Amino acid sequence: MSAVAAEEAAAAQRALWGRRPRDWAQHAEPANRALFDAVLDAVGAAPGLRLLDVGCGSGLAVQLAARRGCVVAGADATPELLAIAQERTPDATFVTAPLERLPFPDGAFDAVTGINAFQFAADPVAAAAEAGRVAAPGGVVAATTFAEPERCEGTVLHLAMKALRPPEPGEGYAPYALSSPSGLADLLAAAGLDPERSHEIPVTWQHEDVEATVTSVLCSAGGALAVEAAGEPAVRAALERAIRPFVGADGAVRLHNVFRCTIARVPEES
Repeated sequence: MSAVAAEEAAAAQRALWGRRPRDWAQHAEPANRALFDAVLDAVGAAPGLRLLDVGCGSGLAVQLAARRGCVVAGADATPELLAIAQERTPDATFVTAPLERLPFPDGAFDAVTGINAFQFAADPVAAAAEAGRVAAPGGVVAATTFAEPERCEGTVLHLAMKALRPPEPGEGYAPYALSSPSGLADLLAAAGLDPERSHEIPVTWQHEDVEATVTSVLCSAGGALAVEAAGEPAVRAALERAIRPFVGADGAVRLHNVFRCTIARVPEES
């Protein structure tokens, strides 16, 4: 992918993800705390480990890694989210960059994580290869995505929003683009890495009420696209209908999901 194409794709993502950054940091990102902790466990996050999180958003995973003593950095296309990430972890290095073109030297990190990131890249293989480039030989790249859509209750939210958008020729189903059993392993292998193991991580998205749940979805790129197409009142109404079956007696909303994590090794230099 050319530098121009990568930047154009990043600009498009930036325009969508930068609209409600505080809502993302407060409502959406914390719902995946269990996923972040599991990925950090999988890469052996410990004092001194040099770790880069790509597609880091508002930086909760980076903050958690820093608390474990890692030397941390994050990359994302959206400056509004990165500003919050820098507030959370002032000593971390954060850069605004497309996933396909990271401004770090070869082998700068012991571990690179892409938590629900690569499926949204304009060129996922190039993005995974770039993660491998900035990881040291013998280091690891960890990638996660949703498991199959029918195994994730959060799918109802994606479908509710997608139904409000006009169909686009050739449009994929981005959140689940790598969700086949071998999707992540195939991607990492195509990027020149050596997939070692995959495992599943159950994650329950829990919000205090329906309004908090709606807010957590509206601040996503999918939420921005749906609002553009149908207006916020229509999107809110559709989401509230989709959420209703998951409201407990206490008023809280719980959506049970399954994520897949694949760990790949960067080949040693010959």
